[in-house]
Amino acid sequence: MTARLSGQPGSQVYSYFVLGMAVLSLGVNWPIVSIGLETISPLWMMTLRLWGGAMVGFAMNALAGQRPFVPRQDRRIVPILGVFRLLGIFLLVFFALQVLPPGRSGILVWTGALWAVPMAVIFLGERMSRMQIAGLAAGMVGLAVVLEPWGFSLSEPRVLWAYLMLLGASLSAAWTSVYMRAHRWGSNSLASTPWQMVAGGIPALTAALVFDGIPDVAWTSGTVFIVLFQMTLAGPVVVWGQMEAFRNLPAISVNLTLMAVPVVGLLSSWWLVDEQLTLGVVSGLALITAGVAASIVGDRNLRPVRSGLT
Repeated sequence: MTARLSGQPGSQVYSYFVLGMAVLSLGVNWPIVSIGLETISPLWMMTLRLWGGAMVGFAMNALAGQRPFVPRQDRRIVPILGVFRLLGIFLLVFFALQVLPPGRSGILVWTGALWAVPMAVIFLGERMSRMQIAGLAAGMVGLAVVLEPWGFSLSEPRVLWAYLMLLGASLSAAWTSVYMRAHRWGSNSLASTPWQMVAGGIPALTAALVFDGIPDVAWTSGTVFIVLFQMTLAGPVVVWGQMEAFRNLPAISVNLTLMAVPVVGLLSSWWLVDEQLTLGVVSGLALITAGVAASIVGDRNLRPVRSGLT
């Protein structure tokens, strides 16, 4: 247990199991959190997810028999990821989900894999292959199909703002992925997980208290389940699981597997909240998926996240 939780190389079967659990948790969470936002404000949902997830993350480290120590070389990237990858994305997504259906929202956020390609060209000096250029074009067309800009109404500016928030979340996911790719890690994935959530949780709690005050939540068994899901499977388990997979599996395999998240999210939304699977949404999802696949397969420079431990 200690070797596996602490990020030491393990069997491929175990690594794929951890990655698969992350994919299912992320996908199913889209409709779950959408339901939870009907009774809990976005700021408090984000705060509960981050602080509860941090406590669970520390418990996971204790279970692994290790101290959640972050070495000097990681002390800059950990708070940056906590604020811009966790806090920032949660904030934008939770507010957008008050307006847009969860399935479509999930598709738009996971276009981050598309934006990461040109960012890697600019900031890491990588080259785009022909397949990547074709993939980016296909993804852009798919994004337009999902957004349906021809159907925008100026009388509903909140819908436009919700789409912009989701695009902002996908861009934040993209640049932080590039940043992680360029960083040489000194700590293992589990040790940094709770500290990332604490870094995002401090400003989240401050904002929740300032703008919403003390939360007034009608606690039911359903609400408790939703919050516990955010604090465990959708929180530290997902953060740790993705980083663990990138360390122990080929990056191409990890990214291709993560492409299943919006598919799971869309099907879960159809099942749990009766979201309609229109031809436009399904077609857009297919184009975006093809674009992300082409971008990943065409990346000659893909490699696992570097670590000073492995």
